[in-house]
Amino acid sequence: MNNILSEFQNEMELLKFYIDFQNKSYKNQSKLEKADPNSVFNTLTVSKIKQFDFNSHIISIYGAYEHFIEQMLVKYLTEVCLITNSYNLLPLEIQKNNLNKTLEIIKQLDYRKNRNIKPEKVIEILHKNINENSSTININAFKNHSANFRISVVDTYFSEIGIKNISSLVRQYEPLKTYLKNNISDFSSKKSSIIFQPLEHICDLRNDIAHGVSNIQLINKTILFEYIDFMKIYSTALFELINDNYLNKIYEQNNDEIEAINVFNNQILCFNTKGKLINRKSKILVKSENHFPNVYLTSIKDIQQDNKSIDNTELDKNVEIGVMLDKKIKETMNFKLVAE
Repeated sequence: MNNILSEFQNEMELLKFYIDFQNKSYKNQSKLEKADPNSVFNTLTVSKIKQFDFNSHIISIYGAYEHFIEQMLVKYLTEVCLITNSYNLLPLEIQKNNLNKTLEIIKQLDYRKNRNIKPEKVIEILHKNINENSSTININAFKNHSANFRISVVDTYFSEIGIKNISSLVRQYEPLKTYLKNNISDFSSKKSSIIFQPLEHICDLRNDIAHGVSNIQLINKTILFEYIDFMKIYSTALFELINDNYLNKIYEQNNDEIEAINVFNNQILCFNTKGKLINRKSKILVKSENHFPNVYLTSIKDIQQDNKSIDNTELDKNVEIGVMLDKKIKETMNFKLVAE
């Protein structure tokens, strides 16, 4: 999932560089417009060029954002299906929507976006879901959507795969939480139209441009950059929320629980290995009910036994160790070992 987020963030930064590049070119275009009365720039004025450019900026922002949302859903569904042994163990929302979503996409196979989908394969997968309890589903059916990704649509989109109340919960994930604290008072109770105003405005502008609305009000560069930065902040928080849901699934299926003896300096976890092999490549899942994210994955920076650093513990030998983790932890949290 990290690559999907990075791709979107990089696209937004490149767009900001491009907008700066275009703004510098306007000065030269103005000079050409004034210097030659027969210049094409007397027809294609700087103001018209700015309008064309602005339209492309909005389409680029929304296009990258829509791709990000779709790919996050695809990746989450793919991973959940991989770690689930049977169809009847998938989230209930997925089971509930699977048939209708599959029938819906079968009706839309002539759409350009569905040109690579083979009907026989779709039907085969659905048959295996219903009759063979296969957890592999038609992910493209869930990826399908017909509306712009306003926050209310994002809510619905992900609720269909079991991730609910995104517009409320995403406010508790960083870096959006800090952004809202600094910019909007009492943000947890504010309407989504206020919290996600930049996103909503981008969607409105995208619709107006796509439908040929004339006299679209341009946004100055400063505000447009603020919108782009908001999209980066919001997308990061949304990534954290979705990844949190995925790690929750991993945590629920993991039986290697660690009984903490003590926690020091919010970073060192002490426990008995109970004969498990633990090395510096091992990971530890941390769960907290009063923390966002609820579940996060930590790496081991150091292992100590009897005050000496070791590379790994011995299999089938019960020893007490302390592991230094790369994220903060508390005694009230729960821990599970993830095998290398």
